[in-house]
Amino acid sequence: MKRFFKTILNFFNFKEKTNHMTIAELKAFKVYQVKIEKQKRFRAYISEINKRYNQMRIRESNSLGKVS
Repeated sequence: MKRFFKTILNFFNFKEKTNHMTIAELKAFKVYQVKIEKQKRFRAYISEINKRYNQMRIRESNSLGKVS
C-alpha cells in the first residue's frame, strides 16, 4: 500500500526536463548534425579506397614474390 502512494506522489512530483532552444541554436544544431553525417560518409569513402588499395598492393606483392 505504501508503494502505491509513493508512486502516486512521484507521478505528481515528476518534472519533465525540457530543453528549449532558440531558433539560432536549433539551426546551429541541425548544421552540426549535417556536418557529422558528412564526416561519417567521408570516412567510410576513404576507408573503402584504402581497402581497395591494400588489396591491389597484396596482389602485387604476391605476384612479385612468385617471379623471383
